[in-house]
Amino acid sequence: MILNVPDSNSTRRRFLKTAAAATAGTFLSGMRSFPSNIARAQDPPACPTAPSGGNPFAAGSDTRPIVLRKSISALAPSELSELQTAFANLRALPSGDNRRWLLEADVHALFCDQCSGVNMQIHGSWNFFPWHRAYLYYYERILGSLVGDLDNFRLPYWDWENSRSMPSPYRNPGNTGNPLWDSSRDSGIAGGGNLPASDGTTSRIHTLYGITDFASFGGTAAFAGACENDPHNIIHSDVGPAASPFEDMGNLGYAARDPIFFAHHCNIDKLWSGWNGQPGGTGTDFKNPTDSGFLTARWSFYDENQKVVSISAADVLDHRNNLRYVYTLPRIRIPIYYEIYICELICCLPGPDPLSFLKVSQEVRETLLTQFRESTPMVLVLHGVEIPEDVTGVFDVAAVRGDRRLQIGSLSVLADTMADKRHKPITLVLDITRAAEDLLAPEKPAGIRLFARHEKENKSKPFILRAQSAQIRTERRGAKPQA
Repeated sequence: MILNVPDSNSTRRRFLKTAAAATAGTFLSGMRSFPSNIARAQDPPACPTAPSGGNPFAAGSDTRPIVLRKSISALAPSELSELQTAFANLRALPSGDNRRWLLEADVHALFCDQCSGVNMQIHGSWNFFPWHRAYLYYYERILGSLVGDLDNFRLPYWDWENSRSMPSPYRNPGNTGNPLWDSSRDSGIAGGGNLPASDGTTSRIHTLYGITDFASFGGTAAFAGACENDPHNIIHSDVGPAASPFEDMGNLGYAARDPIFFAHHCNIDKLWSGWNGQPGGTGTDFKNPTDSGFLTARWSFYDENQKVVSISAADVLDHRNNLRYVYTLPRIRIPIYYEIYICELICCLPGPDPLSFLKVSQEVRETLLTQFRESTPMVLVLHGVEIPEDVTGVFDVAAVRGDRRLQIGSLSVLADTMADKRHKPITLVLDITRAAEDLLAPEKPAGIRLFARHEKENKSKPFILRAQSAQIRTERRGAKPQA
């Protein structure tokens, strides 16, 4: 299968200049140099034919050793060299190879409804986590085979909650001799700058790990989960340029053409694994859906032998035994439960600002304000948040009362190449611990407002926050009361 791009698109192609092999830069001091003629083409994702059918995955069929996926900063020099060589070899594969760089990158575009005539979407629903886990698995196998180390090669992750700048191997040197480099990144991040202070933090992970139901954390058949929006979308947007067309990481049609995509998604996969492993859960707490619609979802990929294979969501849930990798996962919470208070997000009071407000009963208000005075952690969970058409960009969500503005979360809408610009509803989980007194004030309460981070660059305008349902969850410690 060969990817054919119509000549009419040729004006949109961007080929990076290549240098002669003799002048290719050394990737890291003391390490090998890579040829600069590795694939860098940035064709629009007109996309290959989607793989379909194929030999189904069978539990127990992968008998390789169980190997630790590591942080990129924890790789030994030999492991880093192997990673670089694997990506260089992938980029150098010929046009007819089913493992080749652009085809593998555009498999992601295929499955997020970015390709002409293809109707697939694994974002914006509970398919998000299992599909990406499967994609990483087969991509990892391809890379391992290309360096003759299928048994032991595992992709690393970028633990951005701890390492706030992009790992140096993905940035230096910043030229075509580096198989981990990508020219289409935010200049600040590409230059070694830190991620924005509120994005992908340990605090955010703590908040997400307190959300015990998969529907809010990971999504439903109809809604995206909170983790997909923040930190997943947020980090994508931070790495991609702030201005249109947002390529590569900031655009779903191009994102997998940046090697940092895979390190980012390994960290997202680690968060899911860590959420599943949280202590103190009972019943469905920290459990994946058991709905057949979730478990039987099946997707096809190319494997390391260029053959089409298929795998289901149920197949990837036990990544240790079925997919043969593990993470070192700190347990960052103690056994807790949440008390849930139903509220309503209403809009809007007369005035120039596009503010939404929380509506609660007097009894709930008094209970929550008492808990606020006791410094009880609180989150606002908004299900079915509607995103207007043609909106792209990052928005900070803040509680605004008079001159006071307290950030309570973020919302990111990634760019895409779809003709249909309608977005699926999302779930927002907002930390309102510091802002609860303002949001619940009986007189002139704070409103919730969106602030566009890059309004000048991408012309994204804030919109009014609306949700199909809302609830406030307050964290409680100790034994859960008997029903």
